[in-house]
Amino acid sequence: MIRKSLTLMALLGTGLCTMAQDAPAAPAPAPQAASAAPAGGKVILPWEETDEQRDARMQWWRDAKFGMFIHYGLYSGLGGFFKGEFGGGEWIQRNMKLDTETYAAEALPRFKPAPGCTEAWADLAAYAGCRYAVLTTKHHEGFALFDTDSTDYCAGKAVGRDIVKEYTDSFRKRGIRIGLYHSVIDWHHQDYDNTICPDLCYPEDQEAMLKKKGIPRNHESYLKYLHGQVRELLTKYGDISILWWDYSQGAAEGDRGWKATELMTMAHSLQPGIIMNNRLYNLSGFDASKDGEVLPRRHGDYTSPEKRIPAKGYPGVDWEACMTVGDKWGFCSVDLKFKSPQEVISKLEECAAKGGNFLLNVGPRADGSIPAALVKVFRRVGDWMKVNSESIYESRGVLDVDFPEGVGASMVREDMYVFLPAAQKQDYVLRIPATQIENVAPSILGQPECKVQMRRVEEPGQDEPKAYMEFSVPAAAWEKAVEGLPVLKLSFNP
Repeated sequence: MIRKSLTLMALLGTGLCTMAQDAPAAPAPAPQAASAAPAGGKVILPWEETDEQRDARMQWWRDAKFGMFIHYGLYSGLGGFFKGEFGGGEWIQRNMKLDTETYAAEALPRFKPAPGCTEAWADLAAYAGCRYAVLTTKHHEGFALFDTDSTDYCAGKAVGRDIVKEYTDSFRKRGIRIGLYHSVIDWHHQDYDNTICPDLCYPEDQEAMLKKKGIPRNHESYLKYLHGQVRELLTKYGDISILWWDYSQGAAEGDRGWKATELMTMAHSLQPGIIMNNRLYNLSGFDASKDGEVLPRRHGDYTSPEKRIPAKGYPGVDWEACMTVGDKWGFCSVDLKFKSPQEVISKLEECAAKGGNFLLNVGPRADGSIPAALVKVFRRVGDWMKVNSESIYESRGVLDVDFPEGVGASMVREDMYVFLPAAQKQDYVLRIPATQIENVAPSILGQPECKVQMRRVEEPGQDEPKAYMEFSVPAAAWEKAVEGLPVLKLSFNP
């Protein structure tokens, strides 16, 4: 679709109108109503949808572009250390080889969420311009952040709080769509059978403890537990927009590992409009060799590259890059090498330019407070979004225009937004082939006084002259832009 539209740009931008019809604007965020089944009560599963039905279900997510990821659990209280020894972040139990009894004895007393912590999370997400959020309801450690009758290893029993309920209430009030992360692997539940895939991460001392106590694995029993918890999450907290599964490897995937088809069928039966990532299957997003691989609809709605943005995006495939500001997902007191606000904004721009979403993580402390350095990054992103969000929301990537290295662009209806390179100290000249773009009105978002000069130039070619549209952007645009990242708007059919 993008190729077809952009090759028609030379005809006074007529192709852009065609693309706009394929990507209508999403409504502004608003409090959500509960999902309803289609007329007649029949739930349409993802692998039964027509292309039009799938596009309608996915549209809000494709338009939202930017979300907040929240990693919060028992590991948050350890802050990367177990009895003085460094063990990492959210994987500390596995890294330190701890059985669940030893781990919980140290971690549970430290888990003390302060009243109102989810309100602060939601305020920060709203300020940053996040249109959706995803909270870890249960990470690999097995501790549930919700009040559940399925286990005593949960926030309801540990601190008398349902953090998932508080989270959904806080974010929904601000019109931010609700996403729930849920780990299918479990380092606490005695029936979880990691031997289905021996390479899948598991704490060595937990395995030793189960053997010493003569506790057999019963994966079928664990699957009933897993499915039961997911049913709770999808029935107790109103409308849920996203289920973010984590994660599969080797033979521990799909129907064998998690009864994935049953899980997805149940999820759509309870929440017909829900969107799910691909990690019920062995497509976690780490393997760059799989970039661009078409995702079977039975495997999820979108692919999830982790801590990286694919070099050329995934044309024709829905995707979301999830990323940390530092290194760890969960709070780690010595994880202090943070990406700058400029780096993070540039990655948000890159995702939009390549047609993907951006899910940016915070790791609160044990009391639920977010470290000041993370707050600063999110707030600076918010400051940039207040000026430039029209280049992000509802956008589609521009993949077929010959931009210079380090320059990308998004498209929203009949406007193109060019993400200019950072740190320009002098006037900057951008050249784009005139066969791809012409008849536009240039401007800098948020800087009406900044005048961008435009002209058509021709150079000799082997067979015929090469024509370019040349845009000269004053250096002042960088001086006045938030984090020195101005956006050039090209309005077609001016």
